[in-house]
Amino acid sequence: MISVRVASLMAAPLFLMLIAPEASACTCEGRELGKPEKTSAEKFAEADLVVKGRVKTVTYGVEFANPDEPDMPFRMARGEIDIKAVLKGSFKEKTISVFTGVGNGDCGRLGEFIGQAVYYHHDKFGEFELGLSKGEIDGKTIYMTSICDYIKGPGDDEQAP
Repeated sequence: MISVRVASLMAAPLFLMLIAPEASACTCEGRELGKPEKTSAEKFAEADLVVKGRVKTVTYGVEFANPDEPDMPFRMARGEIDIKAVLKGSFKEKTISVFTGVGNGDCGRLGEFIGQAVYYHHDKFGEFELGLSKGEIDGKTIYMTSICDYIKGPGDDEQAP
């Protein structure tokens, strides 16, 4: 009787691993090659645009065509950011739409966007700096960010370059 219990306890984790959905994980460039994570200054330098501002609204589930699988569009989150200052690059508008991943290992900043939107009116927690990459989808210029890009939030000690 004891051997059946031991066998069951040993088989259960294996069974769960076999039926569990495939896990996804985000790895920033270089980390998978055993290199150290990039510094904040390096991330700042790599950004196409760095803005200082506040996330006003977040939209979850913005669909984009998937060139690899046309029948399976991919979804992103969009944060509308009120810009206080442009710290790197050039952007003339006062508001910018920034896209980020929404989960499942796509390295998105959805959690930070939602947190920042909650604190939109708060003097201490609402403002942050965000590095953006410029891209193009369907012939339109978009700005994106991921957990591998520059960010400096309230209370972060490290200063922007």
